Amino acid sequence: MLRLFFALQPAHEQNVALAGQVESLLALLEAQRVPPENFHATLCFIGAVAEERLPQLISAAGRIRGRQATLRFDALEYWRIPRIICATAGEDRVSTPACELAVRLAAATVEAGFTPDIKPFRAHVTLARKVHSATAAKCEWPRALLQPLRVVCDRFLLMRSDRGDSGSIYSVVHSWPLDA
Repeated sequence: MLRLFFALQPAHEQNVALAGQVESLLALLEAQRVPPENFHATLCFIGAVAEERLPQLISAAGRIRGRQATLRFDALEYWRIPRIICATAGEDRVSTPACELAVRLAAATVEAGFTPDIKPFRAHVTLARKVHSATAAKCEWPRALLQPLRVVCDRFLLMRSDRGDSGSIYSVVHSWPLDA
């Protein structure tokens, strides 16, 4: 079984810069850092999919048309459950195209016979996992990012999650362009 999700992904340079901004905070929190190459904003989580159904999922997503999406991450939040630190974008800092794309992807996957985890799109990039709750409770949340990250996404991705020794490893399975 493949563990799959649709996402938007900042450019590698943006991911590295974001990781650098939060390095000292994550060290203080004794959290398990997410590698910058894994940074993404999930649009629609599909979950376990039999490998033979992958072409069907790719076909369903290929029928989706969307516009270029802009996300502006400007805050850090601690989410007690599931014990993560993430960069977040408030509703007023997420483009309508990103929200529309998330809704379209969820509908297309349901129509194709998949059972995605349908939740309202909330733009966030997970930066650390397994955060010590007691330490995080001593910090003030949310906190502003010193250098907000503006991400212009010209494509959306189907990504695969595999378990590795040090956590999940994400890889791009397929991508589709978004109209300018």
